[in-house]
Amino acid sequence: MAREDFKSKLITCIFTIVMLISLVVFFMKKEIYYIIYVIFIYFTYVIFLYLEKRKILKMKLYIKILILVTIIIDVVGGFCFKLYDVTKWFDNAIHMFGSFSFTLLLNYIFHVKKISDSKIVIFVYATSLGIATGVFYEFVEFALDMILKTTTQEGLIDTNLDLIFDTFGAMIASILIIYRKDIHQYE
Repeated sequence: MAREDFKSKLITCIFTIVMLISLVVFFMKKEIYYIIYVIFIYFTYVIFLYLEKRKILKMKLYIKILILVTIIIDVVGGFCFKLYDVTKWFDNAIHMFGSFSFTLLLNYIFHVKKISDSKIVIFVYATSLGIATGVFYEFVEFALDMILKTTTQEGLIDTNLDLIFDTFGAMIASILIIYRKDIHQYE
């Protein structure tokens, strides 16, 4: 347990440093939207840490790592290095990886395995959680485009490809949820 605690604290330190460096980069570039985005993400993570400390929410370390890696790739790769703008594949890849990570997270929070013993029911339910996360993210992008006049959605094809790759990521995570034994052992 002490070793798990150390790893968790180390991951939090690394994540904090990366987010602080990202804030400095965005501040120097005067990109206020990204500054707000990073602050919001970090504030959400602090809430998560609080819930963990109060033992309201606890999860396996590898799921936490996947979520934080998803966020770091999004912020650093996507926004600091502008990979969303200079590549065609990055957006699809991050949607698939993000949906995979968040499907595992939601599985852990909602204890999908306890819903049913049927693999089909678990697959459909877990996949639906992941797809719903992708749809929510598209709503957030749409709201940003409407309210803040950003250009996160490049049109219907972009939105549909995002949802398709969200579905692929959710399906892969659902298969892992069904066949990996330790993923169902809640702490």
